[in-house]
Amino acid sequence: MSKKYKILLYYKYIKIDDPAQLRVEQKELCQRLNLKGRVLIADEGINGTLAGEEAAVNEYQAVTESNPYFSDIEWKISAADEQVFPKLRVVLRDEIVTLGAKKQGPDVALENKAYYIEPEELLTLLESNEELILIDARNDYEVEVGKFKNALIPPIRNFREFPGFVNSLPISKDAQVVTYCTGGIRCEKASAYLREQGFSNVRQLHGGIHDYGVKAGGKYFEGEMFVFDKRLHVPVNQINPSVTAHCVHCELAITRYIDCPVLTCDSLFSCCEPCEKAQLGACSTDCQENLAVTISQSMDTGTDSTAPGLPVAL
Repeated sequence: MSKKYKILLYYKYIKIDDPAQLRVEQKELCQRLNLKGRVLIADEGINGTLAGEEAAVNEYQAVTESNPYFSDIEWKISAADEQVFPKLRVVLRDEIVTLGAKKQGPDVALENKAYYIEPEELLTLLESNEELILIDARNDYEVEVGKFKNALIPPIRNFREFPGFVNSLPISKDAQVVTYCTGGIRCEKASAYLREQGFSNVRQLHGGIHDYGVKAGGKYFEGEMFVFDKRLHVPVNQINPSVTAHCVHCELAITRYIDCPVLTCDSLFSCCEPCEKAQLGACSTDCQENLAVTISQSMDTGTDSTAPGLPVAL
């Protein structure tokens, strides 16, 4: 690999007997190898994205695979010229991805998850005349950067809102449905929830958008893929790439995401460089005014205004 840093995206749903002990082991391993990123651990499995120098990441993979829980874990791998994470977080959670079904009753049963559709198989299906409904299981700000052509997009800001979206879906429960997300973890739960709600012909994209780009060339994916690290977005479509995001201020077609510096907002949005400079990096007129007040106050008191941080993966 020519680039210095190797980036992993991975997950596995599996019953963990002692999540707290696994957290200790994972944290010590990552610290020893100087890896940065985020690892979520729950009794339902592991969900992580990490980056480091190639040799260190290779050792992390080997050690993690030596654990019987993760001997067959699937890695999504990419590369970068620099470290894409500011720090390491290894934390315990109730769920490695929060669907929110527990608040409404029994949690989704992962044994009800749909069968996989492989990236190459999905490409063939998209090029046929078969009726197909692609359902995006990601959040709205991710979709703005890129999505599958003609996909059904939930108007959700967080995955825990997905059940409410499904409960109002105006499609036949016999329709051919494929769920997708970045790497597969959300569409796995999404597919199980759809089946539990009576949808009978559901599959999930194996490896998510990431593997569709790598294995099938990304055709029919419009824009780029949002990622939860310093890069914010990466190319997918190697056949006929396009841009779907627009600057919120001038509507210029551009895939350039920044984080609103107003702490009470902190939203991610697409913005061109001239507008970022003119609007002080703010996403709206209100935020620009709030930021101007904050800067003025910090100048009066001699303190620094707080810089925005990176998004946290779900």
